[in-house]
Amino acid sequence: MELKQLQYFVTSVDLGSFKKAADALYTTQPHVSKTIKALEDELGLTLFDRHPVGVTITEAGKQVYTHASDILRRCGQIAQVEADGGCEPLHVAATPSGFLADLTAKFCRDRQALDLRYHEGSMEDILQKLHRHEANLGLVALTRRKLAGFGQIIDKKRLTLEVLCEDSPCLFVGADHPLRQTGSVDAAALRTLSFIQPPDGLFALQPSALIGQDADSPGRIQTNSPLLSRRLTETGAACMIGCRWMFPEDCTLHPVTIARCEERICLGLVKRGRGELSNAEREFVAFLRQQLP
Repeated sequence: MELKQLQYFVTSVDLGSFKKAADALYTTQPHVSKTIKALEDELGLTLFDRHPVGVTITEAGKQVYTHASDILRRCGQIAQVEADGGCEPLHVAATPSGFLADLTAKFCRDRQALDLRYHEGSMEDILQKLHRHEANLGLVALTRRKLAGFGQIIDKKRLTLEVLCEDSPCLFVGADHPLRQTGSVDAAALRTLSFIQPPDGLFALQPSALIGQDADSPGRIQTNSPLLSRRLTETGAACMIGCRWMFPEDCTLHPVTIARCEERICLGLVKRGRGELSNAEREFVAFLRQQLP
């Protein structure tokens, strides 16, 4: 029995199909299927019932899943002991946020014996890091109206979600932007602005979804770079829709209230349902709860 077999098996259970597991593991569906079939033959058990669309885990498979998940987690802990000389892991995958980066740096300031791994990425990146046990904590940003749908998705992946904070979206502009001196902005003004948009995705924070309308903007700018987004906004080339906890404390962008905006942006904490956190990770979560607005 090989660890790769267990990893392929656990990922297939979490995602509900060999195809999705192959995508997450950067391999092919036939290779995943062959690897799991070899594991079934070695164990003398049927772990999955195969269907034309997807697979479902058998009762025997559920028992093996529990042990396989524990083995993978413990192997990761053993590898960390060897690699880090006893340093406590703090493995985080997060939505790009200068404010969260500042908080993480503040938390780590007086802690020397840490193995910090902090990855910024899209929602898909974060969930993949959790599935592959490359992160133990996920910090995601999504709108309140999408919480229910997201909860159903992560429940199938055996993940849990806790909303840490939420805030109303604001329009962020540069120091010389004409809207900087206004107290708020209305729908008519929003339609004339160029917005920076994240890459397309089911839970991406698209400006049109946040402000409840399709902006008839004079241009389209799409990037996953927080630094470029800030620079474009600072120069007045475009505007951003977001909330205050997305930006570092020294950010020079100016928030403008969006009139009659009913949507909210939530910061969620995602972790594996059976995942055990290190002391440092538990302390980090408690620190976030204390520091977030």
